[in-house]
Amino acid sequence: MNKSFYSSSVNSFKNMKNYFPIIIMLLLGCFSIKESEIIISPIDITGKKFSFVPLSDDHKKSRNFNRVWSNINNKRFYSYWRLLNKTYSIIGLYETWEHDYLIIENNKGKRFKMKFDKKSELSTSIPSYILFKETLADAQSLIGKTIWLNDTWDEKGFFTESEYSFPRFEPVKVIDIYPFQNRSNDYPIWLKIKSKFGDIAHVRYNGNEGRVGSQDHYYLSEPLPKAWGKDLIIKILDKKVELGMTGRQVRISIGNPDEINYTSSRHGMSEQWIYFSINNSKKYYQFNYDILTYINQ
Repeated sequence: MNKSFYSSSVNSFKNMKNYFPIIIMLLLGCFSIKESEIIISPIDITGKKFSFVPLSDDHKKSRNFNRVWSNINNKRFYSYWRLLNKTYSIIGLYETWEHDYLIIENNKGKRFKMKFDKKSELSTSIPSYILFKETLADAQSLIGKTIWLNDTWDEKGFFTESEYSFPRFEPVKVIDIYPFQNRSNDYPIWLKIKSKFGDIAHVRYNGNEGRVGSQDHYYLSEPLPKAWGKDLIIKILDKKVELGMTGRQVRISIGNPDEINYTSSRHGMSEQWIYFSINNSKKYYQFNYDILTYINQ
């Protein structure tokens, strides 16, 4: 090989090394989009304020939470811990040929995006670790109030370090709340509760009772009022259902339905509650004016 050619090539390579940072920046620029070129469409939750909540160690292992939120105009991801302890607002939807993105903004005006596949999936794509401001306020309003426990066997919805066994339907007092998430669904906020004996436990915030497709962690009013009569209460405790029961009595006995079909006719509004079993079979309960009138096994 010609010695002068070799020497010239080496020098050229050394000179190129000085320009590597500039070349990399130019290449990254090819993958960036000017924020002014991004058209964001408002959605039904535009303007809602929220915060990110701490995650349990087990939940952190369920996916790479550090590669979900990225800068609005490039592919740079933000570590999850960097998103904590700040307030954000929902801005809207950014649509491209390949993907749709949920756009958010922090209180300093910096914007981030989260990719999801279909616009129709947006409502189910809102991460469970997002805590909306109004949800936090609703949970805070429970402090000092009495609630009645339900599914204390659900370790992701209830836990205690006390040796006391909190039974179903036990009345407890809410003494505090705190944001925390340990699963991919349900509200990311917990109630700290105290039994009449002073034992402390924690139950996941419920929202409204009777949520279709999920079970109530607790009740906001007495689940077994004496006015229902001893015989009916015994049947509910045995998880039995009979015609003539109200919707709430059925919910307390066997839980919330997985689906509800609504039918409107000249006779009024009726509801068909559907419960799925382990073997994928379905059981149907027909209600008219909130009274159970028919059961189809």
